Amino acid sequence: MSTKTEKFLAGIKSGALTLWDKFGILPSVAAGQAALESAWGGSGLATRYNNLFGIKGSYQGNSAMMNTWEVYGGKRYDITDGFRAYPDQATSILDYGVFLTVNKRYAKAIGLKDYKSQIMAIHNAGYATDPNYSTKVISIIEKYGLASWDKEVLQEKKTETKVTASKGDGKAIVPYPGKVIKKGSTGKDVERIQRAVKVTADGKFGTKTEAAVKAYQKRQGLTVDGKVGPKTWNRMF
Repeated sequence: MSTKTEKFLAGIKSGALTLWDKFGILPSVAAGQAALESAWGGSGLATRYNNLFGIKGSYQGNSAMMNTWEVYGGKRYDITDGFRAYPDQATSILDYGVFLTVNKRYAKAIGLKDYKSQIMAIHNAGYATDPNYSTKVISIIEKYGLASWDKEVLQEKKTETKVTASKGDGKAIVPYPGKVIKKGSTGKDVERIQRAVKVTADGKFGTKTEAAVKAYQKRQGLTVDGKVGPKTWNRMF
């Protein structure tokens, strides 16, 4: 492994590991996509705008026009398009998780525990037009042993499940507040939920919190609506 590759992986590992609990995205898949999309952090989009995943559009009003290529009907076309510009790479990694969970077309990929299945589902849902995209990501994952990152988060999940199951009577340790908490809600209960799904606990139930709740519900086999009613609350607490 080259020094550049090692440095890149070390720089994104922490952020990639958080994606499983927050959004149900395997860290190996995130790392493989980031490496491919950003040319191991060396692309202009990555170095100048901290965009590791080639996500188009704008982030909080910030975007950059860049040259890229797409494949349509088996033919490659060179184009110029707008891409999201981030303040740092950590934000890019987090927004990648939000992007996959708020776009319903990727729903079948969220929570899959096999990196091959997950990246193929992401690719099939339209993440990239390159017909060899998922094969390239899988190759990166396997060449650099990134599946070991998945073992770290999946093993942690097993441990958490055992702890949760030991509550005894099956009732929530923290009583349900008696109302559905959803996008637009504010207050201490929102902060408690945010800490449970590991997003910034600012007491404001916004888009990122909703996405994290949906990812949690999917992993737990609950109805995925992004709202914290009694069933979701009792499972969390």
